[in-house]
Amino acid sequence: MESQKSNIDKDTFLAQWLEGERSDMELKNLVSDDDFNAYKKLKKGIEVAEQLDAPINLSYDKIQKRISTKQPKVRSLYKTWTIGIAASLILLFGLFSLFGNDNVIIETGFGENKTIALLDGSEVILNSKSKITYNKSDWTTNRELTLEGEAYFKVQKGNTFTVKTANGSVSVLGTQFNVNSTSDFFDVVCYEGKVSVKTNASEHLLLPTNSVRKINGFPSENSVTQLIQPTWVTGESTFKSVPIKYVISALEEQYNITFNTESIDGSVLFSGSFPHNNLNVALKTVFETMDIKFSEKEKRNIKLRY
Repeated sequence: MESQKSNIDKDTFLAQWLEGERSDMELKNLVSDDDFNAYKKLKKGIEVAEQLDAPINLSYDKIQKRISTKQPKVRSLYKTWTIGIAASLILLFGLFSLFGNDNVIIETGFGENKTIALLDGSEVILNSKSKITYNKSDWTTNRELTLEGEAYFKVQKGNTFTVKTANGSVSVLGTQFNVNSTSDFFDVVCYEGKVSVKTNASEHLLLPTNSVRKINGFPSENSVTQLIQPTWVTGESTFKSVPIKYVISALEEQYNITFNTESIDGSVLFSGSFPHNNLNVALKTVFETMDIKFSEKEKRNIKLRY
């Protein structure tokens, strides 16, 4: 019973403070330091929420004012009391973690490559339409990031460096490697050092020039490359025995176009490359070698057929 009364008192103090009836110093003397710091964060959150909910349309604003003038006026303390009680519930669900969020998110657009220097001196080159996410606050003890899309990594030596994807994870100590991960395509190539690759079904240890690929749920396949780095970092995408549908997706991400593929077989394998700076050359390089005709059905929407 005493605990329940204490919680009610805290809600009352919070409501009065939010209403402006108590100063910061008065509230600090009435509650613990942890509660006071929590209330300050909560107040900041409420201010942000009110800004986000503020009407951006003048006519809507007028309607709201008309409604408020027709309703009986209620003491603002009750309104703030409600906020205080709701605030206590919000705190239980981890609102504070929201304000302490140190996640860094970096994305690329269509046809865009971006080089990112990480906190330990490691380097990431993001291919087009790709994203990495990591937490900067614990990076020195936990070098881990999440990747969606494709990226080339140059990792400085240190504790384990892990790249997580929807298809599996890649772990190293210090090396250079490329990861390409989409919904049903996973490809990892080691260019320097050693790379550990784990999927739900298998584990692999890659040495320089080794690669492993998993496509559309089929078993993983190992192969060897003669390249010293992925060609896309210098403006050209290269493929070796890859179903044409993945090549088409890469074209879409580089040139911000769409393809109508209803009339072709997307599982036919393609080996070759296309440039990133000339759409017409890229289309001819890919489709003429496959005896696939292409025509622009409408602006930036290309129909493929045999």
